[in-house]
Amino acid sequence: MRNRSRFGWFIAGTMSLIACSNPKNQTPASETLAHPRGADLAVTWGVVENYKKDSVRFGAELTLENKGTVALGKRGWILYFNYVNTVLPDSLPAGVKISRVNGDLAKLEPTDAFTPLDPGKTLVIPFDAEFFAIKESDAPLGYYIVFTDDRGQATPPEPLGKASIKPFTNEKQTTRVPIDVIPVPTAQTRFDENKALKQLPPAEVSPLVPTPVLMQAQTGQFSLTSAVTIHHGAGLEREAGFLAASLEKLLGAKPGVVAGAAPQGTASISLTTGSITVGGQAKQSGDAAYKLTISPAQGVSIVGSDVTGVFHAIQSLRALAPVAAYQSAQATLAFDAVTIEDAPRFAYRGMLIDVARHFQTKEEILKVLDVMSFYKLNKFHFHLTDDEGFRLEVKGLPELTEVGSRRGHTLDSRDFLQPAFGFGPDPAAKDNVGSGHYTRADFIEILKYASERHIEVIPELDLPGHARAAIKSMLARHAKRMAANDAAGAKEFLLTDLEDKSTYVTPQFWNDNVVNPCLDSTYKFINTVIDEIVAMYKEAGAPLQSIHTGGDEVPSGVWVESPACKALIAKAPGDGIESADDLSGHFLREYSKILTAHQLITAGWEEIGLKKVKVGDKVEKQPNPVFANSGFRTFVWNNIWGTGEEGNAYELANAGYTVVLSNATNLYFDFAYDKHPLEPGAYWGGFVDTRKPFEFVPLDIYKNAEKDQFGNPVNPALIANAAKLTPEGAKRILGIQGQLWAETVGSQALLEHYVFPKLLGLAERAWAPDPAWASEPDAAKRATQVGEAWSRFANTLGQRDLPRLDHLSGGIGYRISPPGARMISGKMEANVAFPGLAIRYTTDGTEPTSSSTLYSGPVSVSGVVKLKTFNTRGEGSLTSTLDTASGG
Repeated sequence: MRNRSRFGWFIAGTMSLIACSNPKNQTPASETLAHPRGADLAVTWGVVENYKKDSVRFGAELTLENKGTVALGKRGWILYFNYVNTVLPDSLPAGVKISRVNGDLAKLEPTDAFTPLDPGKTLVIPFDAEFFAIKESDAPLGYYIVFTDDRGQATPPEPLGKASIKPFTNEKQTTRVPIDVIPVPTAQTRFDENKALKQLPPAEVSPLVPTPVLMQAQTGQFSLTSAVTIHHGAGLEREAGFLAASLEKLLGAKPGVVAGAAPQGTASISLTTGSITVGGQAKQSGDAAYKLTISPAQGVSIVGSDVTGVFHAIQSLRALAPVAAYQSAQATLAFDAVTIEDAPRFAYRGMLIDVARHFQTKEEILKVLDVMSFYKLNKFHFHLTDDEGFRLEVKGLPELTEVGSRRGHTLDSRDFLQPAFGFGPDPAAKDNVGSGHYTRADFIEILKYASERHIEVIPELDLPGHARAAIKSMLARHAKRMAANDAAGAKEFLLTDLEDKSTYVTPQFWNDNVVNPCLDSTYKFINTVIDEIVAMYKEAGAPLQSIHTGGDEVPSGVWVESPACKALIAKAPGDGIESADDLSGHFLREYSKILTAHQLITAGWEEIGLKKVKVGDKVEKQPNPVFANSGFRTFVWNNIWGTGEEGNAYELANAGYTVVLSNATNLYFDFAYDKHPLEPGAYWGGFVDTRKPFEFVPLDIYKNAEKDQFGNPVNPALIANAAKLTPEGAKRILGIQGQLWAETVGSQALLEHYVFPKLLGLAERAWAPDPAWASEPDAAKRATQVGEAWSRFANTLGQRDLPRLDHLSGGIGYRISPPGARMISGKMEANVAFPGLAIRYTTDGTEPTSSSTLYSGPVSVSGVVKLKTFNTRGEGSLTSTLDTASGG
């Protein structure tokens, strides 16, 4: 399981779907019962307490307020909303019931005991739900109401007028379970976290992220103007043009570009490929290595082991430019003389963006690609399909985007998919980022843009689970063809056995999201989609080495009652298909055959390399020998301490699988930065800030096993018994990848908030040589070394990279860390997570702005002080509040 549900690690397949019966879609009635408008109703959600009744459940309240002039009656309405937590029916008061429709869509209905809600009145509905809730991002979303007349005919859905969240003010609201010892951040705790960080002089701040293999300062400076010509060798025309366009933004004018070598004695920028050494090791084509030399007289010399190496050197040159030039072009750029030898540590340096749960525009994807390339990441894992959306236009299958890329109120999903993650009932609403797709032209443009930046786009066609959008699209196609009396055409691309009576539920509460592996039409669908994907890559001239198959979170119970599967099992026991349990392997073999026919590598989540084996009374997951050494590329996410699967990555690598480390504890960027209730994000595997990817040790992940998701020390026995990486296994670690799952990413701003600056820590670990602290056996010494390294890196971000991100690629809306503060000897001291950013504060109760008093050192203050960190664009962080009377 990849377990992207908020509490997937805890569920472990034990969740049950709350049964409910749904009426068919109805046409609006001409006569309706009197009722308030949706806009007249307001709802408030709040957490009362976690760990209620000494169990892993929490108490909450929904408060419904009628601001209209007509009562909300005893019947004739259903309130819908999206909610990932399962409400426990026995906890509800008389008068209402809450049930799950499917996925995260829930509904609240009146029972016979409901008392009409009169105008001006409120109704408080207490309830218990499974697990816990500690953040505003845990709240239900997307409330809308559907009224019916006395004949049961539904009116168009109406969004509610207002939704709000009660504040989290006490420990019962923010402590998940008794062993949860992670505090909610305060001004004092933030100060303590930052106090080891000292602002370094600019000369001591590293100018490059990621850190190069070798960097030696030389004497003097080179002054670059637009009069300096770029000279390039054969095959480097595109790179020279990219550099010229980049320098134009910094200089205000574009340098000239000339093929061939520069005249002797002329200061220039020279781009060539050839033999080089990096740190004394010879590099060849395919190593993406480079040597960059800046000298006062000759200018800039770039020699790459290949074209990609030249491009990486160009990005380093851009990073060495004065940060001020990114804010405002300068006619002359002063570069310190330097010699750099550099090459990536890992061949795979990736970032996943999920656009299925919430859609992101083409423009935002191009922006992410631009910044990825600046930090030398080279793989873009494009999660294009999932239960909640199919985002890519496919010739011949228009329903995939006509139906599968749109979300709105529906009970049959024939016209579009049901609401998910809170963007309401209208599929055409401007703010409904649940809807959207990339046209063929859009996708080709993205591929070209990525290819120009030496990034490979890895599309994911997530199957057989996580496929509801595709399934419902093909069912819509089936209905359309059947209505046209085309029975054969209707079945051509079906992904489900219409007679299948199997029941199941996924960690995300879907009961209809797994394709059937026993239908020929399933594989015709896959072939058709892959044919089109391959054609688009060919048209774009972009590389395509693999397609990610997904392969994760297929629940128990699927296909058991499928007549098509029963027939396949009956005729194919000799092929290793003896029961429904064998069908996942059968599907993977068939899917892989299709990919192999296109000369593509089969990639997928860790599940594609694992099988369930009974060991004594327990069932364990072990590497599947059937696919070992077959070239399968496994993306391993599960290292949540205490699950028993911490060693999956190393077990698979040791067994012959190529592995991309995608570890949740350090590389899931949708995890919240910290526990603050206003800090959005998931946290089922802990919290992930920028330091988490920075301190990740790819070839010894147990070095990161210090605290579990509740803040407690990890049991040493767990580490002692976990699989260790062998020398041969280490050769199969292809690289590392950050993941942004998008359940809570409801906007472009949130995408950038989650990804940046975490991506910089990822880039450092994916590219830079293994630091000395990674192999330090003494835990205390290692902690000291990591702290010192982090202080240098934090200074680099605070003084160079974050100010540059304020303007790079049009400006990045990265997350700004709130400041820390404390009272000592009667004065307030404050600090920041990234030294170099500004702190501003107020003492009159107002929120700090970019013009508030600038903190410059210990200061005498009294009362309640509010502080924020600000960037160079005047954007601020969350507020830190310091009560000077209590000191915290």
